[in-house]
Amino acid sequence: MVLKLFKFTLKTAPAFGKYLKKHGINGKKIKKIADYKTLPVMDKQNYLRAFEFKDLFPYRDLSRVTTISATSGTTGSPLYFPRGEEQDAQYEYVAELYLRNQFQIHQKKTLGLIGFGLGIWIGGMFTYKNFNKIAAKGYPFSLIPVGANVELYLQAFKKFAPLYDQIILMGYPPFVKDVIDEGKDHGIDWKSYKLRILTAAEGFSEKFREYLAEKAGIKNPYNDIINMYGTVEMGTMAHETGLANLIRKIAVNDHKIFRTIFPHANRTPTLAQYHPDIVYFEEEKGEVIATGYGSSIPLFRYRFPDIGGVVPFETMVTKLKTAGVDIFAEAKKAGIAETIMRLPFVYVYERSDHAIIVRGANIYPEEIKNALHHKELESVVTGKFTMIKKEDRKMNEYFEVNVELKRNAKEREDLNKTIRDAVVENLVKTNNEYKYLYSLDSERVAPSIILWPYQHEKYFKPGGKQKWSVKIN
Repeated sequence: MVLKLFKFTLKTAPAFGKYLKKHGINGKKIKKIADYKTLPVMDKQNYLRAFEFKDLFPYRDLSRVTTISATSGTTGSPLYFPRGEEQDAQYEYVAELYLRNQFQIHQKKTLGLIGFGLGIWIGGMFTYKNFNKIAAKGYPFSLIPVGANVELYLQAFKKFAPLYDQIILMGYPPFVKDVIDEGKDHGIDWKSYKLRILTAAEGFSEKFREYLAEKAGIKNPYNDIINMYGTVEMGTMAHETGLANLIRKIAVNDHKIFRTIFPHANRTPTLAQYHPDIVYFEEEKGEVIATGYGSSIPLFRYRFPDIGGVVPFETMVTKLKTAGVDIFAEAKKAGIAETIMRLPFVYVYERSDHAIIVRGANIYPEEIKNALHHKELESVVTGKFTMIKKEDRKMNEYFEVNVELKRNAKEREDLNKTIRDAVVENLVKTNNEYKYLYSLDSERVAPSIILWPYQHEKYFKPGGKQKWSVKIN
């Protein structure tokens, strides 16, 4: 797939030829996969923003584009990713397999409530479009594209859920949790329904999975809760499977096994399986890079940037066996043996650009830095901070910003609010994803501000490099 796509794009997309020439590469000499692996890593700056937009497309032709999605990126300036029916068909194929394999949509009358953001962001429209195509093949599968509005979501659930054999709750992980938590106030007894859960945009802990399973009455969280790994550049690239979730749970409970599978991870990664004839993953200097035609712009050895790794199926089985685990026997015990697909694994555990993901929106350190340059704050804060995504005891996600005060600064009663307002104002101004979420539920995405004395050892110990973000489980 990779070599065929490379040859096609070199011949048809002017920007790709210019990109290779700029790096001193003769594209005609790339004939084997070993040659291909010597190519430089591609990213937004050196490729997508470096050439005329139209030149990124095969034949400079946008006539086959049917949908255009966008992302805010680090600067607030959106990057657009058009995709045609050929690209959508890739996800349609993958989704149909996991919806049959794990959710049995061919056997059960199914209602899917889509809680991903609707609009120019990829999540909601991409899911609805392709699931609708799957439903049109004759599956007893109905969809309600509600969007990320908890109240409307719960109203739709109450109205239609009793008419179906099973319901798939879809949305960003914190949104699905909000839906489940608030369902009780709407008179919903989740355990009286057959529920499945489909999430995307950010990873979560095994404790979070257990919380959802317990509150929603899900008996087999390995198969019944699926988290997707995707990007606007390539769409959905990989997804959790029953086997991947079982392996992850085993690894979390045994440090030796964890280190065998995830040798460099500093937190629990998202572990997913993928179809290598659709997207080709590589591990490059500790980061996951990918090649594919998931949007109308073919991408080669593309950096997202996500830290993680790639493990072929048989390698994973061998690693587990070496650690004393017969994964096939464990799968049988867990009741998922019949759902195993012999596909390779990819795992990611954090971003190398120090961004954190809050309810599906990427928050970048630069956006917080700019907010702290506010005139009202210059005399009291140093500009140093550490942002963290946390969960409270009830597993509610929140966004914390720890801010360093200047040496002789005195805490004012209104300082926390001033900083919070400045951060929110800048994020709404520069980050379209955050702006959308803030318009829906301002309190849930507004940051919690913690003030610290100058050079406090917790986050601002002198002599070391400032950690602008910290990832915790």
